[in-house]
Amino acid sequence: MSRLSLFFAVSLLITQWGRAQEAPAKINLEDPDLVFVSDSVIPIPLEIFASLDKMGAQDWGRQIESRDIRLDANRSRTAMLFGLVVSEGFIGVQAQDKESVRRLGRDVLALARSLGVSSEVEEHANAIVNGAGRGEWDMVRQELDRTRQTVINKMKELRDDELVALVSLGGWLGGTEALASVLRDNYSVEGSDLLNQPDLIKQLKSDFNGLPKRARRGDLFTQVSQTLEHLESLMRSDETGAISEGKVIEISLATRNLVEAIYES
Repeated sequence: MSRLSLFFAVSLLITQWGRAQEAPAKINLEDPDLVFVSDSVIPIPLEIFASLDKMGAQDWGRQIESRDIRLDANRSRTAMLFGLVVSEGFIGVQAQDKESVRRLGRDVLALARSLGVSSEVEEHANAIVNGAGRGEWDMVRQELDRTRQTVINKMKELRDDELVALVSLGGWLGGTEALASVLRDNYSVEGSDLLNQPDLIKQLKSDFNGLPKRARRGDLFTQVSQTLEHLESLMRSDETGAISEGKVIEISLATRNLVEAIYES
């Protein structure tokens, strides 16, 4: 599949939840900040949460969970966890929860240290913590994304391409879990189109399965593969052009279970 044939289509909702624009928006494939893995486009948390902004007022505080990070020597898991923590930082920004964003800023630095890139990330992490304290949410959101991009750039420099893919997968997973959770609580046909990602999930699964076996060894990565397989069957609209409420619930459960497994492994 060529990168020009892969689009992450999202219905941008106007001012209130459930009112869609006439045509879906598409990620700008010329955007230098987009992450390309093989020939696929993986939407960054900033892109995912930009679409969530269009949902209007939501109780984002309900999506925040205080999870302890457990560091180990498995760099593949650490890379996915790093992507997850960054995406959860965006949820904290959506909720304007100062304490959760400060905590996540500290977690980001700890994970970067485990990946061997703490010196590159320290300035961003401090800006996140301090910006959250001042309530400068636009700046915090930008710093979260700069943090993710800095780590990805360093991984590319070190030729750790599999870690680039796993950081991006973790970020996508965290954003998708939040999106599915919001849709589960506030279902609408128009909103369900945000989860209509058949080409993307197919490519994500292909990219993950194409990683070296050493980068995806163990029960956790078996669960990642199985979850992506399951999501591929769910993230496709039916004959009415919608993803049913039942499928949204399944997507929410599947992504949540995988997020918890990444934290607890």
